[in-house]
Amino acid sequence: MRGGLWYDGLIQVDVLKQALLHVTATHPVLHSSFRDHFINPYWEVRPYTIDELLTVIDTEDLNRARQDFMNRVIPADSNVQYKVAVINPGNAAGHHVGTASNQESRSLFCVMINHMCMDGRGLLTFLRQLALCYNRIYAGLSLPDLETGSREYSKIYTGMSFPDRVRASMLLRNITRLKEKRTFAYTSENPSDQLQIVRQKWDIDSFAKVRTIAKQKDVTVNDMLLASYVQALHEMSGFPPGKPFTVTCMVDNRRHMKQPVRKELQSTTTALQPAAKELQPVTMGLTNHVGFMQLRINQCGTTITETVERVKEVTTREKNKRFFGLHGIPLIRLGYRLPFFLVKPGTLRWFTPPVLGFSNVGVIPEEQLKLGDLTLSDIMLVGPSQFKPHITIFVQVLRNTLIFTSAVRGSKKDRENIRELFTRMKMHLQERM
Repeated sequence: MRGGLWYDGLIQVDVLKQALLHVTATHPVLHSSFRDHFINPYWEVRPYTIDELLTVIDTEDLNRARQDFMNRVIPADSNVQYKVAVINPGNAAGHHVGTASNQESRSLFCVMINHMCMDGRGLLTFLRQLALCYNRIYAGLSLPDLETGSREYSKIYTGMSFPDRVRASMLLRNITRLKEKRTFAYTSENPSDQLQIVRQKWDIDSFAKVRTIAKQKDVTVNDMLLASYVQALHEMSGFPPGKPFTVTCMVDNRRHMKQPVRKELQSTTTALQPAAKELQPVTMGLTNHVGFMQLRINQCGTTITETVERVKEVTTREKNKRFFGLHGIPLIRLGYRLPFFLVKPGTLRWFTPPVLGFSNVGVIPEEQLKLGDLTLSDIMLVGPSQFKPHITIFVQVLRNTLIFTSAVRGSKKDRENIRELFTRMKMHLQERM
């Protein structure tokens, strides 16, 4: 998973280093190496240095530096499972260590994290905790106790009654394998394919209208975004008319967890002196708690209005299910109980990653991502990079600006096709206004 956060001034690197070391020490998985033992694989906690975590780049070509960093790969057997970079304009050299922010220059904070360690919610938790530590150090305060805990998949059942836990633990059906074979309009695979990260933004006024229309029509904004994705996919990929196809939607299964009691926030809390619990989402440690909802559309509507209604019908039915998002989760037990030389090839043959994926990250908590006196001015969060024929789009909102992102190993033509997909999504949303 990758992310880019633009700030309206220069990040103080010495403060960031202390914050990174504290967050990393709190979560052992961030400085662990995956040992691919053929019987019983495991994570081994490893020593690390700040130079393995952080790179500082001063350059006149920020886009090239960002692209080069994002193209890196973190091997699972590395000592650390994430890396960050602070990219500053060339004229900022010498001003970003231990000095007040230079508002004439702006830092780009880049992060990449092994998806084996966490999901999108986990990435936001990591960024919140990092900002919290940075702000405490910046204000001359002691480092906070960060929220952490078990990474076990079974923790998602903690909010259920005992009978429901038993029933949920029997949901063994694999819902990742689909009958229909529908894929995005990619070019053929080629050895020259490179990582293509695509982002497109939508202005404030237009997205505000989408929210208003959604409220008037009694549908969710997510349903409207999904419907626009369905319509655009159908048009661009040449799906047969009147035939079904499925979009796999990512579901945050933390909704099923037991919710801890939050302490009352103290009235003395400020932006530079935040309470630790204020900035932490309800979670049990940095991990991956993603489930799937299969949005199977019998046929795409002839208009976006028809498609919205069909999407709403399916999502409403799925969300009302008692064990929404939990099908197939108990299969994870097999990965712990069977020899790995059986689990690994079996998983590759039996489990199918989303071919047409959709993930709504939601509203970015910009106030919680401030760094000292620096304000977040823009953001780009991208899910794990895909390989053809798979595509997953990430949707996020910053200050009422809608942002679409996607990442795939492909060609420049594939990049253009994804941009066209995003353009068509926006066009269909506008048709509802």
